[in-house]
Amino acid sequence: MGDPRRRGRRPRPPGRGRGRPGGGAMSDLRVGRISALNMFPVYHHLDEAALPGVTFTDGLPALLNAGVIDGTLDVSAMSSIAYARHAHDLRLLPVGCIACEGAVDSIRLLSPVPLHEVRRVAVTPHSASSVTLLRVLVGPDMRFRVMASDLEAPAALAAGEAVLLIADAALLAHRGGIAPYSLDLGELWQQRTGLPMVFAVWAAREDTAVTRPAALDALCDAITAGTGAFAADPDGMARAAAQRFPFDEAYIRGYLSRLRYAFGDAERAGLEAFLDMARAAGELREMPALRAVAA
Repeated sequence: MGDPRRRGRRPRPPGRGRGRPGGGAMSDLRVGRISALNMFPVYHHLDEAALPGVTFTDGLPALLNAGVIDGTLDVSAMSSIAYARHAHDLRLLPVGCIACEGAVDSIRLLSPVPLHEVRRVAVTPHSASSVTLLRVLVGPDMRFRVMASDLEAPAALAAGEAVLLIADAALLAHRGGIAPYSLDLGELWQQRTGLPMVFAVWAAREDTAVTRPAALDALCDAITAGTGAFAADPDGMARAAAQRFPFDEAYIRGYLSRLRYAFGDAERAGLEAFLDMARAAGELREMPALRAVAA
């Protein structure tokens, strides 16, 4: 998996990823690839597995969400709330996700003022799930307005705005201590519910699930193998990640140990709780049926 920022290149738009022609069941399966440290263990294994005929498209979650929804991608890890809003056209790959149990550092609300004084929160379009999680967890207790912002985090904080950061940007900001007040939404979620917080799921388009079941089965097997490979050698994964991301090996090892990639009963319960709370908060029209690809 590549990190476009480290390599000085822009994320490729859907449909223009790196292909591996090979034919067979995996031919032309277009797979989205999140360009962040949190998904490195699984995507690193998919790279190593070199599945024949798979085309990867690198991007931020919002770009990949849109690609799956508009049909320029067949399958991807995508924001759990974006999946839920389009669940009638999608199928879950019930073998993988990205989740945490407790503080994770990579989804943080940072503020220049005490959190009870926050009135405006600047957000980026990078993750729909994090914005919904903020509204679900903090909205009832704080009166604030969520606003899209083009300002970098330091500028937004200097202007008196709180900022919601995710993934590598949140890790860098938290480590850098750029704000005097900080709230870890993964930790708050765990305190409120006692469940894992599922930020992203793997989902495929309905038409892909119908016409390409063998290809999706092979991808499910590879995701499961990647999760197992990470569990078997977390130190090796941290060393590999340190070659690509701006964090040292020890920090990466600690960060990745707080993430969960397998989609088990606890993760399903956490996802259902999040979606139900999102529905109650008006962020989701209805509770979707979590339909999976055929086993």
